Amino acid sequence: MKEPIYRWNGEYFGFLYNGRLFDKHSIYLGWVDENEVWKKDGTYLGEIIDGSYILRRTSIATRAIRAIRATPATPATPASKANRAARAIRSSYVDALDVFN
Repeated sequence: MKEPIYRWNGEYFGFLYNGRLFDKHSIYLGWVDENEVWKKDGTYLGEIIDGSYILRRTSIATRAIRAIRATPATPATPASKANRAARAIRSSYVDALDVFN
């Protein structure tokens, strides 16, 4: 099942599928390991919040780089989801998806 992912400002970003993060065009961006999201280059991206957002704490130390995982097959691109209302700013967090502009 493809789980939609949104930016904290409510904009539809992409989806999680089989433990992998894809943008809205089905481009592979990283993977999920125990609620933590890692970019495809092995750097820490953030944590899944409320099931649909990926935020990064500003107060944590830089995480060690993980071994790169194999690039998965490209899944079919799902229909775009409607944007949501923006969420209130959360103290000590940033929208981790802002690295993908």
